[in-house]
Amino acid sequence: MKKITKTQNYSDLINDLTSLIEQGRKAAVRYVNAALVATYWLMGRRIVEYEQRGEERAEYGERWLRKISADTDYSI
Repeated sequence: MKKITKTQNYSDLINDLTSLIEQGRKAAVRYVNAALVATYWLMGRRIVEYEQRGEERAEYGERWLRKISADTDYSI
């Protein structure tokens, strides 16, 4: 973190604050994206487990995706 000195002018302060805000926004986007990826991965895993019902492989169909989409109020 930059130390503010008495000789620093107001323009430098504004630039520094703007940079901090931008860094915070970028960090927030990264955290949200990571959370969404984890959520979607877990959803996919649960769908696979449901479809496979303990079997090694399962048949997948578009009908399941459409049904899940309709039942959860999210459109595909």
